[in-house]
Amino acid sequence: MNLLARAAGFVVIGIGMVATIAGLALPWTLAGSKHPDLVTIVGIAFLGPLLSALCVAYSRSEPRRSRLIAAVAAVSAAAGGVIAIALTRLIEPSSGIALGGPVTVAGSAALVLGWAVLTVTGSGTLPGRDWRPWTAVAAFSVVLVIASGFAVDWAREGRFVNATTAGASPGTKAESWPLPFAGVELVGVHGELAILRAGDGIRAVWLDSGTTAWQYLRSDLPSQAAGLVDDAVVVAFGTDDGVLVTALEAATGAERFSRRYQSGKMATVRAAGRTAVLSGTGVGAGDLLGIDTRSGEQRWRWSPVRSGAACDVTDLAATAETVAVALRCRAQGVDDVAVGLTAATGAERWSWHAIQRGGAELRIYSADAGFVTLTGASPQRATYMDAGTGTVGTRHDAKGTLPVPAGITLIYADPGSASAHLSAVNVRTGAVQWDVGQTGLGGYQPIAGTATDDRAYILWRSTSGALRLLTVATTDGSTKEERAIACTTRCPEASIAAAGPHAVVATREEKSTQLYLSAL
Repeated sequence: MNLLARAAGFVVIGIGMVATIAGLALPWTLAGSKHPDLVTIVGIAFLGPLLSALCVAYSRSEPRRSRLIAAVAAVSAAAGGVIAIALTRLIEPSSGIALGGPVTVAGSAALVLGWAVLTVTGSGTLPGRDWRPWTAVAAFSVVLVIASGFAVDWAREGRFVNATTAGASPGTKAESWPLPFAGVELVGVHGELAILRAGDGIRAVWLDSGTTAWQYLRSDLPSQAAGLVDDAVVVAFGTDDGVLVTALEAATGAERFSRRYQSGKMATVRAAGRTAVLSGTGVGAGDLLGIDTRSGEQRWRWSPVRSGAACDVTDLAATAETVAVALRCRAQGVDDVAVGLTAATGAERWSWHAIQRGGAELRIYSADAGFVTLTGASPQRATYMDAGTGTVGTRHDAKGTLPVPAGITLIYADPGSASAHLSAVNVRTGAVQWDVGQTGLGGYQPIAGTATDDRAYILWRSTSGALRLLTVATTDGSTKEERAIACTTRCPEASIAAAGPHAVVATREEKSTQLYLSAL
């Protein structure tokens, strides 16, 4: 047993020397690939691998002092490890902890372990040519390397992440809605779940019980944006030099990938087939990224630049094949332009310059297999264009202040001068399919809407802050349901999302970190 322990000690020392040298050579931060200063690198190298190599050589010439030599080497390696730990702890998590620091710490720990073993065993011979003792030593070394790998991964990432996955739904009914949850944005509805984004990550809530199904939270990075793409929740966390993008299975919360990309701050995540399109907004929006939601591969990067100057990104819409970006460019006066990009490659397919009637920014919506742009002041001008070619089709004047895409139609909600009404316009022909007046909504303004299957949900707010949700059939505008939405205050921020038979309304106080959900 003593021979095996001594052999294992020397092998672990060798592993520690290699790991420490490799850690000092590798970057210590992901942002900027930074290293410690040269004096620190030399100090750790001397206290660890260099002194260990000298002690190995000296112990062979002075076997009677082998325990003392081993103890000195262990203390020296421990000192180097303490320095490496202190430096690693000083790295800002937002800059990303690269392999260098944790691998150096793991190497120093291996040196301490190896020399501690030799301190206990003292001098003696090593196993000879018999392969069986060396097999045991090799097995121990493999286990040690694997354990060190898990420790390095925890030090870099795991200690910052609090993640759970979904089991079966509890099946119980929530006592009453609305219910409060930590969050700043209602991302969407997937199956029986409402997906919420908070400053620290993502939570999914069961719509029957109102309990948390799964979560993915980070203590090191703030979330910037999230979206549902290809049955996954894609969330962008801000880093020092870009974003960390994590894709999670929407149904379970299981992680697909987590990768860093250099970029500016992201404001939206949109679905274009299997491609997640990440974009900033407004002045200094920066590049758009197209990321494959299965592998995390960056498919493309596109800069919103015209005439040598960066443009503002004012809106974004997508179909499975095309991404339409609305820009406001100022290189040669104010120019509002929509640009169509191929979803798979980011190549420009077409561009369209708007003739504005007023200073309103260009808005764009996906409708059926194309896009609809809205330009100008009230009444805004709606223009249909083919998603693949950008060919301009029928134009019509918007019939209301809030457009809600519903397949081939845009449903307009308008408070009206006398009474509120809803109108559905076929975007291909410009023909009004139906126009239905709404009673009991005097003094209400439409603030949010969505459509799914054969229903459209329109959220209205009164001057007092009261909320009412109107559910209508997309085929004829007939009212399916009208209900008040409970709100704890004036609810300055309200949104709605729907999928299948479920709809969810979220309200939030300005700058609050808590959302109130009402599941319908």
